[in-house]
Amino acid sequence: MLKATPTDQNKPSLENSLPAEDFRDALNLVNILLLTWKNFSLYPEGHTAVIKALENLMASFDHYFTHHSALRLRVKKNQLLCETTVLYEVSPDTFSEDLLSILYRDGIQWLEFIQGLCLDELVCFFSVLNRYKMLVEESEGDVVTGLTDGNLTHIDFRAVDVFWENTPIMDFSSLPTPKPSTGEHVPEDARSIKDADKHEISAKSIADPSISETLWEISPAEIEELQEMVREEESWDNTEDVLDVLLVILRSQTDQYNFSSVLDFTLEEAVEAIRQDEFELLLDLFQSLNQLLYRDTDEEFNWMRPLIERFFQDISHPEVFNLITGKLKSLNEGDTEKLLVLREVLLHFSPSTIHSLGPVILQTRFAAVQKMIMGVIEYMCLRDMGPMEILLDHPDKKLGEMLLPLLSRLRGERSTRIFFKMSEHPSEKVRRKAVKVLLARDPQVAIKLFPFLDDPNAGIRKDLLAVIAKQKSPVLENMLLKYLQENVDNKDTKHILACYKTLGCCGSDKAIPFLRRVLLDKGWNRFIGLGKPLHREGAAIALNLLDSQQTKSILLKASKSRFRVIRDGYHRAMTKSDSSGEGTNG
Repeated sequence: MLKATPTDQNKPSLENSLPAEDFRDALNLVNILLLTWKNFSLYPEGHTAVIKALENLMASFDHYFTHHSALRLRVKKNQLLCETTVLYEVSPDTFSEDLLSILYRDGIQWLEFIQGLCLDELVCFFSVLNRYKMLVEESEGDVVTGLTDGNLTHIDFRAVDVFWENTPIMDFSSLPTPKPSTGEHVPEDARSIKDADKHEISAKSIADPSISETLWEISPAEIEELQEMVREEESWDNTEDVLDVLLVILRSQTDQYNFSSVLDFTLEEAVEAIRQDEFELLLDLFQSLNQLLYRDTDEEFNWMRPLIERFFQDISHPEVFNLITGKLKSLNEGDTEKLLVLREVLLHFSPSTIHSLGPVILQTRFAAVQKMIMGVIEYMCLRDMGPMEILLDHPDKKLGEMLLPLLSRLRGERSTRIFFKMSEHPSEKVRRKAVKVLLARDPQVAIKLFPFLDDPNAGIRKDLLAVIAKQKSPVLENMLLKYLQENVDNKDTKHILACYKTLGCCGSDKAIPFLRRVLLDKGWNRFIGLGKPLHREGAAIALNLLDSQQTKSILLKASKSRFRVIRDGYHRAMTKSDSSGEGTNG
């Protein structure tokens, strides 16, 4: 691939005949012209990349013609000039399909684009170049003929004739004399004649028809070598070269419009790099763009940052990023180096890609791939946790469980909202983790989580009651009293007793009338409401934990009650208090 030398391509020559502003305008336009040719030579004519490139070039010409009437480019062997100023320069060994090489090869001395140029003329211009970019034996035309036949009103040029006869005579005297066949004797006189013929042939032009065709016969080994060269040429991957040129141009751009156009080309090449699994190239590109993004620039170039940020947003769109998720699914434990490169690449994408990354954790069975993705998602959450909130709505509850190690490390106010969302997750494991984290961060959040006393998971209920028990909160006391009065039907036995025990730990004298009524009232009827034996036992446990003179008096009365159901409730409570080490007050 042809590469323009940055120091030569992007600065005026010593004989700069253009004012600084004219030089900048011409250089920007030539850069867009060269990029358009790259796309035209890489993709079919109707490809979206070609169409977009042509539209960008046409817009660039329109922009140029607002200040200039024409752009004349002088064609030298290795240089493209405007007047005497070098706009583009390549090394002598450059690949022959470069725009400059094609123009020079077919004898074009200068090329001029004139105001009034239209898109159809540009399409014709590039089509002609593309048609004759390779030298083909017995070709029926060349670039000059094609451009002439195209009747391009606003593209003018001057060319000189190029013939084979102008090619320097080739000296074949250094070639070895063909060996005679086995057993064949060549007389000395014949050998001298042959040497003389050889010297005579070497002095002739290769176009001389009198030369025998047998001299040009190619051996089978040479044919195979040529075929291998053709195969290498056909499979040639020039993505790296194109990206190198694009970065050179981006670093030198001072015009916002042209910078944006070049970034559009860069996006196309970045997508191609993803398709071809060239993630090291992609990483180099991303790192270079980030250097441009965060470098110190004058205020007049502040427009550059939002354009680069837009680039990363565009490449993070699902239609592009899904190409990467497809690659991730095909990785295995042995792809260690590729995993490391992909991790660095993924860190540059927008956090919005969390939506696509998360499900991949379920779609790969390799722990190394899962771990890498989890690390990337965690990093992205530091930039924006919003996509994680949406990811938690994923219908597969297993995903939420797999994200638990990551979620437990989240910090900040935004993470609290995520944990509240997790507390409603269909997975009991996820819900318990969320409730546990929230309670650990702020015990007073138990007021908001109080409805979880009815969660189907016993562990969640236990964790919540344990935190409530450690607080002397009038609000929680009132909520617990109301809960025991209104939500006693069809509850788990252990849970009801745990609620009474919690009330005894966090309650105050305000709870005593309620507990006295539950323990002592209607002793003659053991089947009505709160008078059931279970609730009498629970009330006795709570009164014992409140530990006041008033509660001791109530418990003493219960121990001597003439109703057996009251005495039984008391004795069961005291037995459990003794076994738990809490002691008795009766």
